[in-house]
Amino acid sequence: MRLTVYTDYTLRVLMYLSLRHESGALTTIEEIAGAYDISRNHLMKIVHQMGAAGLLETVRGRSGGVRLARAPEAISIGMVVRIAEGDFALVECFEEGKESCCAISPACNLTRGLRRALDAFMLELDRMTLRDAVASPSVAASLLGIDSSVERRIIPLISSPAARGKRSAG
Repeated sequence: MRLTVYTDYTLRVLMYLSLRHESGALTTIEEIAGAYDISRNHLMKIVHQMGAAGLLETVRGRSGGVRLARAPEAISIGMVVRIAEGDFALVECFEEGKESCCAISPACNLTRGLRRALDAFMLELDRMTLRDAVASPSVAASLLGIDSSVERRIIPLISSPAARGKRSAG
C-alpha cells in the first residue's frame, strides 16, 4: 500500500506543529513551506482540511497562523491518514456499489485478505500518535530550523466558543 503525497505532506505539517505545541505559538504556512520546501498552495489545502477536521486551530490576520488544536499524544496517525486519504479502495471491488464488478466476486477470497491486511495496517497506525512519530524532538526541531528559544505570536488557545463568552464572577 502506498500513501499519497498529500498524506505525506499532511503528516509533515502536523509533525512540524507538534514540535511547537508546548509553546502555544502560531506558525505560518510560509514557515512550514520553507522548512520542507513544499508548495504553499498544497499546505493551504492541508491546513484547511485539518482545521475542518478539528485537528488544527487557525488564526487569521497579520499576526495569524496555525497550531495544533489537540495535544500531539491525542492525535493518532491512523486518524490523520483516514482524513487525508479519504478512500482506501485498494481494488475496484472495495468501492461502494462495485462489490460485484468482477466475474469471480462470489468465489473470491482475495478481497477478504486485502481487507484484513488494510485493517492490520490501519490498526498499527492507530497505535502511533503524533508525539510518537517524532523520535527526537530536539533534533527534528533543529533540522527544520525551529528555534525553540524564540517563540513569537503567542495567542491564547480558546478551547470552545462557549469559553469565549464566559466571564469570571467578581
